[in-house]
Amino acid sequence: MIGLPALIAVFKRDLLLGWRGIGDIMAGLMFYAIIAALVPLAIGPDPAVLQSMATAIIWIGLLIATLPQMEKLFTRDAMEGVLDHLIMIPAPLAMIVLAKVIAAWMLIGLPMTLFAPLLGLMLGLDLSGFGLVMLALAVGSFGLLLIGTLSASLTLGARRSGVLMAILVLPLAMPILIFGTAASQAAVNGVSAGEPLQLLCGITLVFVAITPFLTALSLRYGQE
Repeated sequence: MIGLPALIAVFKRDLLLGWRGIGDIMAGLMFYAIIAALVPLAIGPDPAVLQSMATAIIWIGLLIATLPQMEKLFTRDAMEGVLDHLIMIPAPLAMIVLAKVIAAWMLIGLPMTLFAPLLGLMLGLDLSGFGLVMLALAVGSFGLLLIGTLSASLTLGARRSGVLMAILVLPLAMPILIFGTAASQAAVNGVSAGEPLQLLCGITLVFVAITPFLTALSLRYGQE
């Protein structure tokens, strides 16, 4: 496959840089935990109320905690001049973008997915059906990072890019948030989560098919 070594090199480079900045990963997890911990303080400690809202809190926390990290997806590459080289690599730029998204998911989405059971315990959830919740979080976080990658390419170099990122990401993330929460709530309640989980997977696949190409176009246009 043309450019496969380059794709693997980009993937490994992003993973290596991410692990060198493990403080950012830990900060994201702490931010995630703080969001989940603050909600009970606002609505009260009633276990029944917390359990009914727990999956929604976990998903909203995931979205909010990933937003600041999405903004940095292309910032370092642009500042160091790496982005120009990535565009010139003899491989489809959309595939390079997808490789970067997979690396970002392993550094951001996967740790938050693995951290979610602890938040579930904090919110009084029974973890017997939490495997499906984690599956939904894994799929949904990948979809969120695809959206974030596109938004990061559109706001690259813009003033107040964080605000623009939120404006772009939040509306596009609503379907993932809705069906992810529905699938998670069904799993926690012990009923079939098949339909909302399938819709969540379908939406994520649509983003997989579309956003790398749109991101590649945005990056090429931005560098011209």
